Amino acid sequence: RTVGTVIDGGFILTVAHGVAGQTLNQITTANGTVFAATVAALDIDLDLALLRLEVDPESQLSTPLQLAAAKPGERVSFVAFDDQEQFIREAKIKRRLKINTQDIYLNNKTSRPGLEVELEVKVGNSGGPLINKSGEVVGIVWSTSRVVKNRSWATRSEAVTALLAAASTDASP
Repeated sequence: RTVGTVIDGGFILTVAHGVAGQTLNQITTANGTVFAATVAALDIDLDLALLRLEVDPESQLSTPLQLAAAKPGERVSFVAFDDQEQFIREAKIKRRLKINTQDIYLNNKTSRPGLEVELEVKVGNSGGPLINKSGEVVGIVWSTSRVVKNRSWATRSEAVTALLAAASTDASP
């Protein structure tokens, strides 16, 4: 289980670790409607994925969100689910940084354009968007600290650009 967001272009943006290797992907909306989805693009280094619905997402789901850059100190909203209930939690962008980590399979070292966020995240909330006051996605949360309370990490929205280009041309990233 993971969280996703409808973004411009009609794709669902989420984390790769939530959908990689799945033979069947389904999107369940906040009101409980279920749609089949296919992986349109996947980046295991950035831990990002784009899903394409079998129906026109713009006619069936919420208005697609635009992407924007996060600013250090900016207050944002984190949107996710607990027990099938959507919630919104306030968060703060601590800083923009390069995050040295591993790919989703823990096979290779990689660097991600990241955000350090003042936010507590629970298992299953990965893929939840960080949304600024203008309603734009500035990051996608993928991990939380096991050491520092109220500390999580997100991939900056700028990293989605190449993935969108790959998905839009039906090419592999």
